[in-house]
Formats: sequence, structure tokens, C-alpha cells
Amino acid sequence: MTRSERPRTTLHFAQSLDGRIALPGTRTLLSSQEGVALAHQARATHDAVLVGRATVVVDDPRLAAVGHNGAQPRRIVLACTLGVPAGARVLKDGPGTLVIGVEGRAPAEAREALEAAGAQVRLVPAGDDGLVSLPHALALIHAWGVERLLVEGGARVLSSFLRQRLADEATVEIVPRLLGAPAVAAVEGIGVATLERAVRFDRPAVERAGESIVVRGRLAY
Repeated sequence: MTRSERPRTTLHFAQSLDGRIALPGTRTLLSSQEGVALAHQARATHDAVLVGRATVVVDDPRLAAVGHNGAQPRRIVLACTLGVPAGARVLKDGPGTLVIGVEGRAPAEAREALEAAGAQVRLVPAGDDGLVSLPHALALIHAWGVERLLVEGGARVLSSFLRQRLADEATVEIVPRLLGAPAVAAVEGIGVATLERAVRFDRPAVERAGESIVVRGRLAY
């Protein structure tokens, strides 16, 4: 899809030195205090924040730009079968939440429960992996009025954006911790078979955020 058919998309996440973003099934607060502030600042400068269903279930985030006045970002959740808890914080107190599921996989009762909780629900075709088709989802998000989209995870979502070359920029906070397996890798299976195919940061900026190092820049495929 062309750039004009989708929002400008930035990935933003924190990872350990060995490229892990969380302990399995556990809310894992990796970011430094300064890194958290950067994340909230990033939310404040985007029209919407997107996460996958697993992030909602494990972390229960609000996806708000805490400490920033003015309009809050809209919230978007990718959930193939619409399996988002009706009591999730992302559905409460905000400018609206869009939940995107997959046609033929989303039960009617799940849709009704989310809509009763105040969410907008839309269904798109499945991609080749059986999950939400990102091109279709991004076209829908763009039509929803989102020009700048912030993607915070989880790992499957981040990997899908990179594999399909649909992320324009990235900000990665590298935290001086080692988690090792079975902690969740930030990125897996993005279609890199040779070094020449690696996703690169184009003229990256590097800065400190407390004890962390932050790398940001445009992505080159």
C-alpha cells in the first residue's frame, strides 16, 4: 500500500540489552522513569496509540499521555477474535477506542460486549498469517482520522509491522538489563535472511534517558 493510504507510523518500545521486552505472561516494567516520560510525550504527539490484544490482557494499559494537557490520543487494539476484557482500562475514560478484529473469527457476542463498553468495533480480512491484515487495518485507521500512529506492541505486532515494511520510524529504549530466554523477544521473524536485508535506522539519533539509551530514527528497508 502507498504511504498516502495509511498513517505515518512510529514504533516505540523498551527492550533489555539482549532484545527482550517482557517476562512471559507478566507485566514487566522495563523503562526508566525518564523512558516512561518519553513514552508519554510520544503519545501526546500522535493521533492514536495502537497495541495488540495480548498487551491489553497482560499490561492493562490506559494508553494515555499522562502529564500532558490538550487532546489525548485515540486508542486502537488489534484483536482477531475481539477477546478484549470489557473491563480493560483502555476502554475507559478517553477519546474513544477502536477494536479491530478479523472477519469470520469475531463472535457476535464479543462485539456486542465491546460496543456496550463504549468501543467502536470494525472487522477486516485476515492476513496471510491469519491475524488482522495490517494494510486493511491501516487503511481503516487512516479513514478514522489518524495521520500519525504510535505502535507500542506487543512483540507480535511490532514484528508484523517490520516484516510487512509498514513502520516509518522507531524509538527504542535500551535498558541495561539482561533477561534471557524464555523472556519475550522484541522482534522475531521479520524476513531478514541476509545482512543486506536488515532493517536499518537512517541517521539515528542516540540519547540518554536516565540509565537507558534511546535510539530513534527513520527506518530504511
